Amino acid sequence: MTSTSDPKGLGSRVKSFYEVMPFNLHGTADDAIGSIRAHSLANTYPDLHRLLASGAVDTVLEIGCGAGWLCNTLAHHYGVTVTAVDFTAAALERARAVAAALGTSGRIRFVESDLFDYEHEGTVDLVLSIGVLHHTRDCEAAFKHVQRFAGPGKQVYIGLYHEPGRRPFLELFRGLLESKGEEAAFAHYRRLDGIHAADETMARSWFRDQVLHPHETQHTLRELAGWFRDTGFELESTSVNRFEPVADVEALFALEQTFDERSRRANVDEGRYFPGFFTGLGRRTVTARR
Repeated sequence: MTSTSDPKGLGSRVKSFYEVMPFNLHGTADDAIGSIRAHSLANTYPDLHRLLASGAVDTVLEIGCGAGWLCNTLAHHYGVTVTAVDFTAAALERARAVAAALGTSGRIRFVESDLFDYEHEGTVDLVLSIGVLHHTRDCEAAFKHVQRFAGPGKQVYIGLYHEPGRRPFLELFRGLLESKGEEAAFAHYRRLDGIHAADETMARSWFRDQVLHPHETQHTLRELAGWFRDTGFELESTSVNRFEPVADVEALFALEQTFDERSRRANVDEGRYFPGFFTGLGRRTVTARR
């Protein structure tokens, strides 16, 4: 049976997909702990690192925590309190195991819930959702639901598939799947993605998420900035301009249209990993209506 709010049953399909293999899954919990201790957040998301390192964030809500890499990183390195929400039992089982071994269980509350059903008591300093909302039945509605939990003057950090940059990547791998099959496509993916290639389980979890996922949508910074504006947030930083200060937002909208060419050059001509993904950090300037 499918919900009237999800007539195509997308939520069930996505949940089943991740029960087979959660995203960002290391081969073992010890491997995950080693990655967390290596602490690469400053390189991956420097604006998020700066915010957390500033001491301005005490409470975080992570929507779609998966196997727990980010929530455990936040608790371990920044000492914040995290509510980590996911609707996949297999992912939460690994996330809890990592937290127990790392010693972060006391700072993380894990919740199994569909994000559309989730309600948070009170507000938090940071609502965080990276690579999740574009896998829901309605990305904008998902954003509007979870942004309510960021308090006055507080932030949201959102990561989404980028429509211009994503297109060449999908064309490449859909062509490989059709012409050569899944294992050949996976082998090519591992050649591109040097960051995760050494751990086959991790590489497979990323490949499945990037290439085989049953549902995704793609978005633009212009679109996300509009959602921010409509819900009382101001865009503070984005990966589109490599996390530089936002001085001219219209220039950023023009810049992101060059990402189709960048992606094609990287993935096709140069053999470099460019999956088409962007982030946006926003600060609340208008109180949310709950």
